[in-house]
Amino acid sequence: MTETAEKTSEQLLREWTEHPHFKYRGCAGDPDNPQRMAGNPDLHVGAHHGPDAFAPEGQRERRAREERAIEVCLSCPVMVACDLYASSVRPDGKLAEPEGVWGGRRALERHKALIRRRVASVAAPTNRAFETAQKRAVLTALASCWEPFEVAAAAGMDVRTANWQRSSLVRLLGLPKTVSRMRALAVARERGLLEGVDLVADDGTVPAIPPPTRLPDPALIPPVPVVPVQAAAEGSCRGVRSRRKRVTAVTGQLSFDDALAPAPVTPLFSSRRMEAAA
Repeated sequence: MTETAEKTSEQLLREWTEHPHFKYRGCAGDPDNPQRMAGNPDLHVGAHHGPDAFAPEGQRERRAREERAIEVCLSCPVMVACDLYASSVRPDGKLAEPEGVWGGRRALERHKALIRRRVASVAAPTNRAFETAQKRAVLTALASCWEPFEVAAAAGMDVRTANWQRSSLVRLLGLPKTVSRMRALAVARERGLLEGVDLVADDGTVPAIPPPTRLPDPALIPPVPVVPVQAAAEGSCRGVRSRRKRVTAVTGQLSFDDALAPAPVTPLFSSRRMEAAA
C-alpha cells in the first residue's frame, strides 16, 4: 500500500487547497471576469461540474464541455493533487467527488479506476495469505508430484486436507478452478512463492485441483488384530474373586452343601393323640 493510499480524503483535500500553486489553478475564476474560467475565458467557471449543473444539456453537449474542461486540466499546476483528492474514497466507500471533471478525468473514468483497484485487491492478495504451514507444504509438494495421495504424503497430511488446500491455493492465485497444475505453479513462481523449489513438469493436462479422490475401500483394509482378554473365574465378576475358594476343607467338617441339605421332619405328636384331641 502506497503512502497516498493511506491518506484520507480530508488530508488529500487539504494538500490540494494548500498547494503553493492552488490559486493559479485553471478552473479558478478569471480575475477580470469571475464567471469565466482562468484557464480558458471562453468557458463558464462551472464547466468542470457534473451534468446539468446550470442547464439541461444533451449527451453531445456534455461530451464537448467535458473535453474542453479536460484541456484546461492538462495545463493546470495542481492537476495531480486535484486528481488524488477527487479519486480518493470516503469512509462510506464512495468517491470523494463522484461527479464532474477532476484532475483531467471524467467521473466515469474515476469510477472505473476505483472498481479496478477493488477487483485487484481481491484477486491478488498479498503473499501473506500463502504463509500458513499447510499451504506452503502443499505448494511445495505439488511442485514435485501431482497424484493426490502422493501430494498428501509429501505434505504430511491426509488426502482430503491436501485436496482442499490445492483448491484454496488456486483461488488465492486468482485462477479458475479448471486451471492446469503447470499454469498454477508458473503463477506461483512469478509471485516468488517457489523460490529454491525444483519443479517436476507434467504433460500440461494435469489439473491443479484434482477430481474427487476416492478413498481406499474399508473392506480392503486389513482388520486390526484383537488381543483376547483372560476371562474372570466362572461365577464371578472381573476383578472379584469367588468367596467359595477361600474356604479350606477340614477332615470331619461338614461342607456347606451338607449343612444346607434338607433334614427329615419328625412330628411331635402321634396321629392318634391328634385325633383324640380333635
